[in-house]
Amino acid sequence: MIRLPLRSFLPPLALAIALACTSQTLAQPAATPFPAGKPVSLHVGTDPGGTNDLLMRLVAKHIGKYLPGRPNVIPRNTPGAGGKRLATFLYNTAARDGTELGVIQRSVATDQLLVDPALPFRMHELTWVGTPTGTTDTCIVWHKARVQSLADLQTTELVLAGTGNETTQVLILQRLTGGKIRVVLGYPGGASMNVALERGEADGRCAISWEALKSNYAEWLRNKKVKVLAQYALARNPELPDVPLISDLAKSAIDRDALAVILLPQAFGFPFAAPPGLLHEVSTLLRDAFMQTMRDPQLIEEATRIKMELKPVHGEELQRLIRDAHAVSPDTIARARALIAPN
Repeated sequence: MIRLPLRSFLPPLALAIALACTSQTLAQPAATPFPAGKPVSLHVGTDPGGTNDLLMRLVAKHIGKYLPGRPNVIPRNTPGAGGKRLATFLYNTAARDGTELGVIQRSVATDQLLVDPALPFRMHELTWVGTPTGTTDTCIVWHKARVQSLADLQTTELVLAGTGNETTQVLILQRLTGGKIRVVLGYPGGASMNVALERGEADGRCAISWEALKSNYAEWLRNKKVKVLAQYALARNPELPDVPLISDLAKSAIDRDALAVILLPQAFGFPFAAPPGLLHEVSTLLRDAFMQTMRDPQLIEEATRIKMELKPVHGEELQRLIRDAHAVSPDTIARARALIAPN
């Protein structure tokens, strides 16, 4: 039998992540004090463009004012594996002196719990710095759709336009309500799904954030062209007091606990993180600098200009939330996986 080397089977990115998995047994960089004035790299796990990249560059432009020595902060795109490449780099390789930071895609926060326990990083061990805002995902329906409430799902089929990225929200809604829901896949993105709603090809769409609705579809809301059917977050958005929170539909304590794990990414929003094992004074310095940046008048002005509402969350709160998620019972994790498992 001829045995080919592992490298023959794996594409470069998959190979890099696989090798990173073995690197955890090797010596990792030592924690050292913050080197005042040394350039800081601020990564994002996406290609240029999009909200994650936009926020990374906005923070990179201003956070250096609040770090010792006012260092040059260099924005870097480190895409790959849906954000897992950046998480692997921060966990295994990046310097532990505060000069390597990253914006982690929020979905990665629970991947190890709900998708792949063997991933080569531990999200709850990263140093969470803060987030400019949490998010509230929603399912919306067009004003002419026959379904206008969750109760309608018991008698009327809801047809949703989809790309595939909204699977989690749709599965939870269907499994908690027992409603009639059908997703039409194949839409390349939000613009084409919006056209489908306007033409009556679909009744609605899921996994669109309330923040995006307010900034990008203000005319829809102003003219009551859409209705928010359900909201997905750890707590009810104060701007949506009458919209059912998805956890309100839970019929048992274990379902509520499972949803708290599934919805953790919503609390994280657009989270900034640093490698694990930093000196306490370095992690405190980074978190304080981040919160000062969120109060920077120039940053606030620029965020307002791009219609980004800032509701910053301190890194210590993110750290607590993710540690709590990793401390839940195996039964809770099993139930969470069941709620989002493909049919």
